[in-house]
Amino acid sequence: MGKVKDMLMDVEDFVYGFYDAQGNLTETYPTIIAKAKEEFGVCFGEYAKEVLDGDKDMEPHWDWNKSVSENLIGYEIDDHIPF
Repeated sequence: MGKVKDMLMDVEDFVYGFYDAQGNLTETYPTIIAKAKEEFGVCFGEYAKEVLDGDKDMEPHWDWNKSVSENLIGYEIDDHIPF
């Protein structure tokens, strides 16, 4: 659990590093994305790009007309085992 907390703190420090004392962003989005990829890898950098660019709706969705199991993320994947 300590490693997860350490990683989250690293991400938090990384993000706060792009703001000045008044809360203004000090870097451009492309610079932040490039630094995120460099610091944490391509996967995190692509996630940062999606968040910054607003490419996807980042909020979770719940369909009240489906059962709990149908709302689970794993249920969305329709990848049948071929045997």
